[in-house]
Amino acid sequence: MSRSYKNVRLKKDRVYCVDDLCSKYNVCKNTVSNWVQTDLKPIDKKRPNLFRGAALNLFHKERRQRSKLNLRAGEFKCTGCKSAVFPLLETITEKKLRNGTIMYFAYCTDCNAMVQKISSEADRDYFARLRNPNTTVGCLHEVKKAVPAGIGINEEKFAQDCWSTNDRIIFAWQIYAGRLDEKTIDRHLAAIRYCERITKGKAFDQFTVLDVSKIRDDLKRRACPDAEDHLSKSSVLHFVSHLKAFVKWLLKQDGYKRLPQDLPDYFDLPRRAFSKSLPRSAKQYKSIEDAAQLLQEMPTGTLQAQRDRAIVAIAYLGALRADTIVSLRLCHLDIPNKLIIQDANVVRAKNGKSLKIRWFSILDIFHEVIVDWAATLTDLGFKDDDALFPSNNHLVNKKAFRENDGVSIPVMATTYAVTKAFAMACRNSPEKITPHSAKHSISAERDRRRLSQEQRKAWSENMGHENETTTKKFYGKLPDERRFKLLEEVQEDQVAPPLYLSDEEKIEMANEFLKLMNEKFG
Repeated sequence: MSRSYKNVRLKKDRVYCVDDLCSKYNVCKNTVSNWVQTDLKPIDKKRPNLFRGAALNLFHKERRQRSKLNLRAGEFKCTGCKSAVFPLLETITEKKLRNGTIMYFAYCTDCNAMVQKISSEADRDYFARLRNPNTTVGCLHEVKKAVPAGIGINEEKFAQDCWSTNDRIIFAWQIYAGRLDEKTIDRHLAAIRYCERITKGKAFDQFTVLDVSKIRDDLKRRACPDAEDHLSKSSVLHFVSHLKAFVKWLLKQDGYKRLPQDLPDYFDLPRRAFSKSLPRSAKQYKSIEDAAQLLQEMPTGTLQAQRDRAIVAIAYLGALRADTIVSLRLCHLDIPNKLIIQDANVVRAKNGKSLKIRWFSILDIFHEVIVDWAATLTDLGFKDDDALFPSNNHLVNKKAFRENDGVSIPVMATTYAVTKAFAMACRNSPEKITPHSAKHSISAERDRRRLSQEQRKAWSENMGHENETTTKKFYGKLPDERRFKLLEEVQEDQVAPPLYLSDEEKIEMANEFLKLMNEKFG
């Protein structure tokens, strides 16, 4: 199996320890040590070793590209890893062929595959230096390095954008932030790294109110609609919130308690910073009838096409997020009771929220598509623990439908299939919708119906919202075109006449109200 790590992409803003790398790359600690001895640089010389995600991605990309160029002295191309490696000296053997050619054989330090190359004078000199006991380790490392500091390609950009001064305290924060959702951690880290870029990597323990003021001024600039790197009001406010939360945590850490205790308050922006910005346009979404029409027109000729229809249907049927959809298993679908079991122990749900979701009472086609898809999977031999929406490989490869030592068919790791399914649904529509727009459609459907207050609350809770305010504030807002059309339909004769009551009628109504209250509460 190839070990080029091409498909392993670490998050550039995160800091990783050796155990993290062993888990991510499925290697042992010796392999990480070998990387350090060649081109990979830890963030500092302290222990335990920590590594920046961006540096690791560059390191492996540079190694893959190195294998396509002329090899350096002592360097071998590994056919297993698809990369250029320096094998350990004790694994290198020399063999002379019948035609007089001298070959070197060794083992890759990453995947332990056999590597070989025809010897050259440069190789022989290099290995002679390795065997020389008077050669210092530092000198040998200098021979191995392709570029100064071992950063690899795009070194200047890396040095400008990736400061490592604060990586150790950021790693400590990552441990604390493990209580948050992974995407939330990424947003916080993006704000923290932005803070580093503005201050040119200044150590957090030396922060002053002037540094925070500089960050605040840049956010005010980016809030202006004319800025090239403009950010929406929501994005700016989230940056401020994330930075304040990080600094509040930082003030409690050893070595940072002497910082000004009111430092987080300096991040607040004046309201005037957003006064020039127009309100953000409402999210585009389809009515339930239009969504049903799109679902009806989707192709059904292949298993993949049927899966895509079911993905779109369940997004509306349960107002589900994309990541939740792809992580569902067949057992999470309770068809007789019309339920979707969102078990946060298994399903990737926002904020780790478990919930039993009742199918929304919308058009029958959404129900029918889900029922038909579940029946199709059952006929193919899928079990309860198998993915409700398997990847293309498991749909195309017939071997995937056979039982294989009791191993269940895994769920998809990314939401690409959901995005692609919605793109297929609106391929002929001028208005493109995203998977998240289904939640807006369901919220708008609630406002269209004559529901009691208790029913409206149940509708919101079924969407996963703790209160109606969330549903009303963030979902199902009227697009500008719809709002303008409704206002045009308002006529002057729709104004209700004022209600005039005499004093006697007012007294009678008050007495009637008091009578009802007495009957109810005694």
